[in-house]
Amino acid sequence: MTKYMLAPRDEKEVWKTPSYVDSYLFGVKGFSTNFECYYTLEELKPMIAELKKKQKEVFLSFNKNMHASDLEPLKKLLKECEALKVDGIFYYDISLVKLKKNGWFDLPLVWHQEHMTTNYETCNFWAKQGAQMACLSSEITLEEIIEIKKHAKMELIVPIFGYLPMFVSKRNLVKNYIDRFRLEERGTQYQIKKEGYTYPIVNDEMGTQVYSSHILNGMEESLLLEKENIDYFLFYSFHIEPECMVDVLKSYRSLTRENVLLEEEKMDQMLKGNTDKGFFYKETVFRVKKNEK
Repeated sequence: MTKYMLAPRDEKEVWKTPSYVDSYLFGVKGFSTNFECYYTLEELKPMIAELKKKQKEVFLSFNKNMHASDLEPLKKLLKECEALKVDGIFYYDISLVKLKKNGWFDLPLVWHQEHMTTNYETCNFWAKQGAQMACLSSEITLEEIIEIKKHAKMELIVPIFGYLPMFVSKRNLVKNYIDRFRLEERGTQYQIKKEGYTYPIVNDEMGTQVYSSHILNGMEESLLLEKENIDYFLFYSFHIEPECMVDVLKSYRSLTRENVLLEEEKMDQMLKGNTDKGFFYKETVFRVKKNEK
């Protein structure tokens, strides 16, 4: 049975959702991007202990590009994660793979290079390097996900709901703009409007992160993917109120072939029509532009 993994908006949401969630994914302060809240390991320790009592899995994300100056503190944190018996480490930078190969820590690794986790050949390459799982790109089709599942030699996590990360920069693009034009700074969350769409933007100590304009809602697709034995569905609660997220998880848990269209309609109303199917039915095609003479 497919497990539900939640990247929670904040700690309050964690304690509202255990009835509907099997696994939690947390961002580690200074070592993660694309999270609404980041936590130190000291802050996470009591949460992990309590979630373990509830028989929930806990994954931690180390999904930023690492610098040489990050390596020593990273080693220390990974040792602490091992002591906490977390269920897996999400990685972007291959330094984590090398550290595991060198015996620095022994925890399951989750390949999470976002827009690059698009095919089973690379999944199998990372499986040979010691990764046990992959979090697939949100920019591949339903057909491609099923194809990867048939051939990948690792467990798969599929983003199924939420605003999706589109772009990350280590530069503080919004703050630089505000400073340049002497505008008023208003926290860390902003919006940009382009061609009739509104995109949430976060500008914090980790840089600038831009999210999709619409909320991915893969209700009907989740029924098909569950039949294909996808291991995890990932729910992003960024920019979504905790009470609303509880209702989302309840709806997904109650899905059947008979009620899915009704539940999707209810969800669309609750989220004010701001949902879509992401790339489930949109192929990405690269064309070579001919030189015009």
